[in-house]
Amino acid sequence: MAETETTDIRTLLGGGAGEDRLAVSHFVVGAVFLILGSLLSVLSLVALRFGDLIPVSFGRVEPMANLSLVIGFGVISLVGGVYYVLPRLTGARLSSTGLARLGLLGMAGIVTAGVVAIGFGFGSGRQPFGLPWWLDIPMLGTLSIPALTALRTIAVRTEPRSYVTVWFVIAGTVWMPLLFLANLVGHLPLLEAVQVAYVDMFVSGGMVTMVLLTLGTGLLYYAVVKELDAPLASRQLALVGLWSLGFASVWWGLAQLTFGPGPDWISGVVAALGLALPVAALANAANVSLTLEGSWGDLGTNHGVRAGVIGLYLAAIVAALAAVAGFRSAAAVTALTSFWEGIEIAWMAGVGALLVAATSLSALPRLVGREIHSGDRVRSFVRYTLVGSVGTLVTLATAGAVTGYSWTAGSNSAAYADFGEGWGAGVGATADTLLLLGALFAIVTLLGHLAYASVVLGTITSGKATTQELLVSKGVDDE
Repeated sequence: MAETETTDIRTLLGGGAGEDRLAVSHFVVGAVFLILGSLLSVLSLVALRFGDLIPVSFGRVEPMANLSLVIGFGVISLVGGVYYVLPRLTGARLSSTGLARLGLLGMAGIVTAGVVAIGFGFGSGRQPFGLPWWLDIPMLGTLSIPALTALRTIAVRTEPRSYVTVWFVIAGTVWMPLLFLANLVGHLPLLEAVQVAYVDMFVSGGMVTMVLLTLGTGLLYYAVVKELDAPLASRQLALVGLWSLGFASVWWGLAQLTFGPGPDWISGVVAALGLALPVAALANAANVSLTLEGSWGDLGTNHGVRAGVIGLYLAAIVAALAAVAGFRSAAAVTALTSFWEGIEIAWMAGVGALLVAATSLSALPRLVGREIHSGDRVRSFVRYTLVGSVGTLVTLATAGAVTGYSWTAGSNSAAYADFGEGWGAGVGATADTLLLLGALFAIVTLLGHLAYASVVLGTITSGKATTQELLVSKGVDDE
């Protein structure tokens, strides 16, 4: 009986090689966490606007949403994409599928335990994830597994030339545990509260740019070339985007603390190095656009690549806003306001979801031998996700700017109260209305994410049969 159930599960996941079934498992688990994270994101914005409406405070719900979206959905799904492309780009079987499977179970289990722990008040209260130290330690271990698996696989490659995706994979998987190690350092009692705050913002910015954006962009480069049979426009431009993400993009996170209690030189460094983020996003978007020259018409039928291209353009817009807000003149208005909530949600729920879809929707037909379940639902996913995330970004960013202006101008001019009861008579009501609109746009984003999850699950269970791509190379164990 148990053997029959195992066979059924393998058939459902495509019945191919172990690494292919493992990749499909990552996509499925990631889709489940996307729904959870998107729902928690809606609740966090409701809690931000109506503090007494739900029993769990904004300070708890926000890290629960971040944990679900960044690690539960983004990291798990993109690691599945890594396990999908590595055997095809290296000519070597994935190193130890058993260890990789343990990494999936570990990440999913710790994220679930973390959401529950934070919800019941056992979190650390830190950004971006708020995990207690006794969950941070095993999380570091599970986040190290993709790097170990990727490096061991690449070390035994048979392909003599490395495509740019391999470099993005190495960078993203290695940076991931290193960033989380920095997060773990924040638990040490030797650090002061101000230092911990800067560590948190460093990790927050890095997990979005050095992990999600790096892996998502690298995997998109593979999907574009594979699906459209178009040569990459510029290897050098791709590497410019990669190293810009690695060396300086993380500083956008620290821009949130401009005018804070840190040293004066921080603001200048943040403003200068933060420009690397839009440079990276624009370089990658331009490279993909040049690659698509002559193939734009094919995007109408290639759902995954279309979602990824839109996500990359959205990344360039969000990156530009984050970089501008890093300058002192803009930070005087936007720092410590809902402006940055809008930026973070746009990164996680908008850019992250679209880039993940570029890989999963391109890979699933090849992995499970079934066509994408519903093209209409994919279009709904892209439409609702784009409208919802952009709408949330605009409303929260505007609310933050209005709030920041009232704090600054109200204090300097004494024309009106910048806090308390008198603030609502000035511009506080406007900010509250914008926050409510942001929550409504987050619901639209949730609808898009529901459409994505239904496409992933529907493709696996009921998609029309099509040609399946099977790995036949010999190499490391296929457990």
